[in-house]
Amino acid sequence: MKLTIFLSLAIALSIGLGDVHAAQIHVIAPGEQIGRLVALYGVSEDAILAANPLLQPPLQPGMQVQIPDGAAIETPPLIAAVPPASASPAIAPRSSVADAIALPTSLEIRYNGGWKPPGESSSWKMDCSNTARWIVRATQGVELPRTASGQYESLRQKKRLWRVRPNARALRKALRPGDLLFWEHTYRPVRKPPVTHVMVYLGTDSSGRMQMAGSQGSRGVDTYTFDPTLKMGSYPFFLWFRREGSFVAYGRP
Repeated sequence: MKLTIFLSLAIALSIGLGDVHAAQIHVIAPGEQIGRLVALYGVSEDAILAANPLLQPPLQPGMQVQIPDGAAIETPPLIAAVPPASASPAIAPRSSVADAIALPTSLEIRYNGGWKPPGESSSWKMDCSNTARWIVRATQGVELPRTASGQYESLRQKKRLWRVRPNARALRKALRPGDLLFWEHTYRPVRKPPVTHVMVYLGTDSSGRMQMAGSQGSRGVDTYTFDPTLKMGSYPFFLWFRREGSFVAYGRP
């Protein structure tokens, strides 16, 4: 009897240890960098580097990275009307998104103004999509396509995109810092899908107002209040009729 109990405990312990060990190794996928691991496992970059003394960024696909003990793995969600918060993939902390936008904002870069991000050999045109590219790269280590419509389509194919109504109450519960916000028809589309504007969700301020970061209007690269019900931009499509830009979806890199 005692021997049976001992063997059962030993087997259970070995299985448990095997699961923990497996959960502590991350194999780098294309486009992933340390920022992605920080967001995915909820550990600091210093902790990851300390656990991997031979690790040298930039990370290459196939590399195995040891994740410090105590890190929790978050499971990517399936496509759904509103993804549950507990099933979120990489989520950028509000502070990291704010820090990422603070760097170009401090330079007062206008919309379409030039800026050379750290590590780049040439300047970027800081329109809405390039600003979103920079924020997501800096906070999550993920490379996004160049255009807003390309970013939308990329997330749609990965089933990390949700078409939603502009309901502020529902979005306040569903959105997470680092999510991409998409608008259609803010100007006459030049490609399909007709997504013409993208911003990055920042979270809420001290007054409870939803905030977003990116580049738009005369202020250019900055933080803005996010109101999904407001129309943004427009263009004539027949005689004197105009089509107004509207918020249509969000995605999670």
